[in-house]
Amino acid sequence: MINQSINPVFKGLMYQLLWFLFFANAFACFVRIPARTVVDVSSGIFLGILVIHYGYEWLRALKTKKVKMISLLMLPLILMPVISAIQAARVFGQPAIYGFLAQRQVFMALCAHFIVTALERKWLSEESFEKYFIRSLQILLFIFLIFYMFVNPSRFIDTDFVTLSPNKGFRYEFPDSCIYGLFLYSLFKVWIQKEKKWWLTVLFSLFYILVYLLDRTQLVALAGTVGLYVLLNFSVSRMIRMVILGAFGIILVFGLLAFMAPDFLDKNLKLYATAFETLTGEKVAESSTNIRFLESKIALAGFTDHQAIGVGFLSTRWNDGFRMINKYFYPTDVGLLGNLYVYGIIGTLVFYIPFLLAMKYHFRLRKEHATLLVASQYVLIFLFADMLTAATNQKFYGVIAVFFGIVYYYRYRENKEEELAI
Repeated sequence: MINQSINPVFKGLMYQLLWFLFFANAFACFVRIPARTVVDVSSGIFLGILVIHYGYEWLRALKTKKVKMISLLMLPLILMPVISAIQAARVFGQPAIYGFLAQRQVFMALCAHFIVTALERKWLSEESFEKYFIRSLQILLFIFLIFYMFVNPSRFIDTDFVTLSPNKGFRYEFPDSCIYGLFLYSLFKVWIQKEKKWWLTVLFSLFYILVYLLDRTQLVALAGTVGLYVLLNFSVSRMIRMVILGAFGIILVFGLLAFMAPDFLDKNLKLYATAFETLTGEKVAESSTNIRFLESKIALAGFTDHQAIGVGFLSTRWNDGFRMINKYFYPTDVGLLGNLYVYGIIGTLVFYIPFLLAMKYHFRLRKEHATLLVASQYVLIFLFADMLTAATNQKFYGVIAVFFGIVYYYRYRENKEEELAI
């Protein structure tokens, strides 16, 4: 009797641990921690599992003469690192192996393939997957908060684990997009399922976003994403109530900050004032904004010379990567232009495949109201908007892949259209 009561609990904990490790690796959560050998081995094993699984599915497809569309969709995504590595060798003289290995994160696109297979083959139920996924996000939020609250990032200044922002100070290199996903899921749990217990997760994730991330463009993208959902799903009377409550909440928060943390409030008001000045074309003295202008000029010049497939991807392990061009030059900082610089028009379109398909699938999924599906669709909208100003796909493509895999599964879960004859 005791064994019967313990075994299911132990089994559940083991499944949760395995799925947590899956998502932590997919999101590249700790790929930049100062333990290079451990990271290389663990990420190599994880990537090897994904590649072997993908290869096995292709062998199975060739045997049955039927291939799933998700397998075909992965091909251009996993070919781009190869093309980009060869291009970097041609343009800069970097050995192709460096460029190829530096783009391991792009191969996390295969996470979408793995998730779809796991759910279609009933390796676990939809409910179990949702539970393991959201719990994993909650655990990651807890870990990120612990680091920011109790571990001074300046101690890792000589590693890739942190970056130094002129306005924000030292920042950990975490895949923050997944926390925006947790926020949207929790918010929709409250709005769609009327489960008020999720307010706690909403508040903790919002606390992390507002206090530690301080990303102006991401906040605008998040506000636009939430606003779009409200516009499409709320009645006029409910929208009016939302505006009134939202205005009251903003006034309350500003009042508390003005009383308890005036320096924090003043700093953020200056950040947004600078952003507004930039949009209106005024001269800006803020160093980070001026750096973006410089990076944009470099990226535009490179794209102009190599429009089709870009200049290729440089590894930091070869001549300090893109910083050999300029001491402070990161293509990821300039969003869409950074993607065009590295991958060109063809490569950039390839990376936008999940977004374009998700928009197409939306019209077939309008009657589906599962919270995980709705949240995944709106997370992809948020990521699409965010990628216009920050090319996060170059560092954290696994985040896009996981949410796209969920949307894809719901689109084809009971539909044989997914299989194509070969």
